Amino acid sequence: MNLKEKTEKSTNFEKQKNTMKKLKKQVKGITLIALVVTIVVLLILAGVAISLTVGNNGLFRRAENAANIWQMAEINEQIEMDKASNFIEDYMNGGSGNNTQGGGSEPGGETTTVGDLKPGAGEEVTILDETTEVEDGLENKVVIPGGFGIASDSGTNVEDGIVIEDKDGNQFVWIPVSVLDEKTGEKTPIHTSTGDITIDYTRIAFTGENISTEYLETMPSDEEASVKANGGYYIGRYEAGDGSSTDFRTSKSTDGTVVIKKGQVPYNYIYKTVAETEATEMATVQEYTTAITKLASSYAWDTALDFIQKANSDNEHSDYATSSPEGNYESTIFTYTDITGIEQTKREGSSEIVPTGQTTAVSNIYDMGGNLHEYTTEVYFNDEQIFISRGGAYYLYNSEILPAGGRGCSDYGVGFKSDIIGFRITLYVK
Repeated sequence: MNLKEKTEKSTNFEKQKNTMKKLKKQVKGITLIALVVTIVVLLILAGVAISLTVGNNGLFRRAENAANIWQMAEINEQIEMDKASNFIEDYMNGGSGNNTQGGGSEPGGETTTVGDLKPGAGEEVTILDETTEVEDGLENKVVIPGGFGIASDSGTNVEDGIVIEDKDGNQFVWIPVSVLDEKTGEKTPIHTSTGDITIDYTRIAFTGENISTEYLETMPSDEEASVKANGGYYIGRYEAGDGSSTDFRTSKSTDGTVVIKKGQVPYNYIYKTVAETEATEMATVQEYTTAITKLASSYAWDTALDFIQKANSDNEHSDYATSSPEGNYESTIFTYTDITGIEQTKREGSSEIVPTGQTTAVSNIYDMGGNLHEYTTEVYFNDEQIFISRGGAYYLYNSEILPAGGRGCSDYGVGFKSDIIGFRITLYVK
């Protein structure tokens, strides 16, 4: 090899060497950038994975919701299967195949009962998607509107108070009403443990006043239609409460959140017209699609008292409308939980408002005999400017003065509000 060739070879070797050095530097630079990018991407993916797993809409929450939906679907599916079975049985036995909503007492078919839907210990209330007809333990018809379920402390027979509850815990009690059978001319009996009774949707002069001339009200058409179609209606288990207040409403008129729950500040110090509006709008606020809500009418109030008396005809509550010592009066002594959660003893002779549902319930209904007087839609001498209130109140000495069935009117008219007057909401299935 001559010198020229050696020189060229050496030069080529140096060029290759320099090229390799450059390539090494480039490889090192690309590897470092790739590493940083990879780490950033992994961190982003990790954050997304965590969010999808444990967030409010994560896999765990979705799984929990799916389990609840599946449980409700199973119950609804069973109800639909019962309806189909009843249809087939009825048809095979020569019937028309017509079936009631979600159960009932079709021949040969299994009946869905209140007890079937009542939650067990530690279980949550199952909210039904559709209006469902069931039976109590004595074969009385009970219609549960869609969006409600049977409360965990509900009775299983109507005489003990069938309690329904919505998704937010608001509670109503079923009041069965006898419906006239136009074919037989007979009224549907209400079965109790001591015998059958008849309940009419009507106004009653419990304390002897002449309601035909002094206290007036025409039966509301929507109430009449619902009661006739469903064989009953619901009344608030408690006085309306102010779910947003933590102290008693004694001299203020700020708006509150209407609830029908135990242990709430009673919703008082409110105009009658506002109480009517609040009662009517509860169905909209709570998104009830199968029921309407209203301020209690005289028909709803009197029929509920008539039911309580007849359903408890064998005990001391058989005259509840004219003697209701279970309410909060000056003379009553009972232990209650105050609004802060502390247990207190109500002393005889003391006048004090207590939270909702702290006295003794009758057929699972509280305080119709008094914690507060309660507005109704009834009027005095057809004068809508004079409001009518029902029941006793905490400042009266005993229920003999103004019992659950008592009526009172105000000379102050509808422009009056006071801490002694609240209201109660009723519910009618569409």
